[in-house]
Amino acid sequence: MRSLPAERTARAQRLIVVSLIALLLGFLLVVQLRSQALVAQNLASQDNTSVALLINDLNRANTQLLEQSVTLEQREAALRQALATGGADAKAIEKELTVFKAVAGELPVHGSGLEIRIEGPVQDFEVQDALNNLRNAGGEAFALNGYRIVSGTPIMSRGDRLMVAGHVVAAPYVLQAIGDPEQLQMAADLSTSSLQTRVQVSVVRKTDLAITSVLEPRPLVYAQLGS
Repeated sequence: MRSLPAERTARAQRLIVVSLIALLLGFLLVVQLRSQALVAQNLASQDNTSVALLINDLNRANTQLLEQSVTLEQREAALRQALATGGADAKAIEKELTVFKAVAGELPVHGSGLEIRIEGPVQDFEVQDALNNLRNAGGEAFALNGYRIVSGTPIMSRGDRLMVAGHVVAAPYVLQAIGDPEQLQMAADLSTSSLQTRVQVSVVRKTDLAITSVLEPRPLVYAQLGS
């Protein structure tokens, strides 16, 4: 059995490694998923290899989502410009623009999917991990406790509560996801397997799940069209 000083030394070394990994993998991950102190607090008991792999996976997934978000915003701006100038078929552009608005969370949507209910506290990185898995499984629209979630929506922990885009939400958490229920079910099972060891989780398939909350359009400020 390790002595108390040895345990403290190992914990201190683990915290240092976690902090260095978080810094090396980029400020974006720290801001969007959790603070660096929270990373250290929640992952200090894990081995360094697991910590590195988890942070790397989350960082890569969120970087890809942010890049996709910018691409969609640029495409939407180009469609709006083409529609305004009448330089292409207006009906086709209007249809494509409607799709982009739905992806950007600006329109209510409905369809088959899942409703995941969590009866207990969760951390922001656990929610982000679940969202990443659901997106990779083909999820097309999401909401948490009535707040629409898209790729750039910030989710942060505040004690036993979460903040979604600046709005405080508390347990029970209801995460809605629209997509192929079969594919989403496998992603949900993967995401909730660890949660079920400490909180009650239920996953229900829905044949027609409605997500009515919407986001206000966000204009491009710094990103310019073209290469």
